[in-house]
Amino acid sequence: MKRIRFPRKKLKIIGRILRTSWRVRTSGVIIYALGAIVEIASTLTTLYATAKLGGLLAQYLTDPTVEGIWLWLWIDIAAAVGIALGFWLMSFGQRLLYFSFVSWSTNKFIDTLNKLDYPDFYDEDIRNEINKVSSSYTWQIANLSNYALELMYGIVRFLAITLVVAQVVWWLVPLIIVFLIPSLIAESRVAAIYWFVFNKRGDERHIFWGLDWIIRQAKGQLELRSMQAADYVRDKIHALNTKFYRNQEKEYRKATRTIVPSKILEVAGTAIGSIVLLRQFLAHEITLDRYLFLSGALLRIGGALNAVFGTLTRMQEPLQFAESYFNLIDRTPKHVDKPHAVQLSADEPPKIEFKNVSFTYPGQTRPVFTNLSLTIRPGEHVALVGENGAGKSTLIKLLLRFYQPTSGHIYINDQDLQAIAIGSLYTQLATLFQDFNQYPFPINENITVGRADHKPNQDILNQAAKFGGIDKLVRKYPHGWETVLDASFKKGIEPSGGQWQRVALSRAFYRQAQMLILDEPTSAIDAKAEYDIFNNIFDHYGSKTALIVSHRFS
Repeated sequence: MKRIRFPRKKLKIIGRILRTSWRVRTSGVIIYALGAIVEIASTLTTLYATAKLGGLLAQYLTDPTVEGIWLWLWIDIAAAVGIALGFWLMSFGQRLLYFSFVSWSTNKFIDTLNKLDYPDFYDEDIRNEINKVSSSYTWQIANLSNYALELMYGIVRFLAITLVVAQVVWWLVPLIIVFLIPSLIAESRVAAIYWFVFNKRGDERHIFWGLDWIIRQAKGQLELRSMQAADYVRDKIHALNTKFYRNQEKEYRKATRTIVPSKILEVAGTAIGSIVLLRQFLAHEITLDRYLFLSGALLRIGGALNAVFGTLTRMQEPLQFAESYFNLIDRTPKHVDKPHAVQLSADEPPKIEFKNVSFTYPGQTRPVFTNLSLTIRPGEHVALVGENGAGKSTLIKLLLRFYQPTSGHIYINDQDLQAIAIGSLYTQLATLFQDFNQYPFPINENITVGRADHKPNQDILNQAAKFGGIDKLVRKYPHGWETVLDASFKKGIEPSGGQWQRVALSRAFYRQAQMLILDEPTSAIDAKAEYDIFNNIFDHYGSKTALIVSHRFS
């Protein structure tokens, strides 16, 4: 495992975090900076006031008429109040920034998932990045923003104390730095251990998260228990988890071998400086108040520099995380509209034409189909029937431009699909996939989300529910349209698979699109209901295009 240093990329991430902090919550950064100024000024004041007070008290033992004791005491007390106020302002500013950053990073991550190319979700490297980020994106970036502010504060504080001390005894500063560097190197190696699990075990980690998701779902538990597979899956998770962290512990033990020697060196730097100062005082080369000031400054310099290095060490893990986070959110989708893309008219059903289309999934060698030609005329109802894996769903994914053909072309209204504004095509389509979404919404919202860009229309909702065969069920539920399709809610129920499919069908009907694309639309519905639904399609969508994919001839 490589030792983590602070290359240019890491410094760029810190700079980006600071710039983003300013944009996300300017007031939080200003409050923090104000608190930092107050704290640093008060620290320098109390450092000098304490030394001055100590010297005056020593004089008082031989000369009771000495003046200024009470003045410097009150200055010292005022400086202590300033330090407390400064820290409070810093903490308040950090908390404001943290809240805003959690919101920003969460929204940014969700936006990124929605803009990624569909094939990206099957790409091993991108999938691993998503798994890394999704584990803690709500707080890691927010923590890094606070660490970045702390780093800036620590550097300024160190420079301020150093500037004062260097005017008296310049050699203390490089002495402390030399003895603290080994600690930074050693602790940075330890901080890197956390990311080792992700970087070295991407596929296995993905399996772990997949199994973890299954056991947390009620429908997952249904099969696990009835098939008596729960113990097997549990043992699988335990084995993977144990393997991950045994490897992590092994690397941790290697990395910590240098921690103790580096800590001894860290203390040695301050100790040497203290010994030299005491020898100077005992030799009457410096006065008592100067000795007290310099010895106090020595400890403060060491503490300030140690705080900087400690912050850098704590930033190692969040910086590793931020690198993955920014790599993800900075991804530029490839399957986007070309400049001046053609806008399709939504007034009539589109004409669809596949010409000699061949397609092979990325990373595969066997084509799904070769030289496929197919024409779907406006208003035509077409059924694609075939075995599982024959390429029926793949054809839809190509039509929706989730993938691009390996060769050949797809035309919509005689325009190449790649030249069309994809949003204008989607406006004309209503889709239902085999794995449709089950939103934790009330029934009405579960259906109207099918046309989320329009204000909900109750008449269209009623009609869509009737076509999908969900209207009778709505009347039976005690909360009617407000019934949440999730039994964990107060007004919730747990729909059957067939009821969920009817809701999803109604969602597609609600779009009132020019073309219906239904992939196994009635696989969980009984034969009579299936017959009624298909009749509704033929009766009420006679002038619109319908593409129905199934492996059933009914």
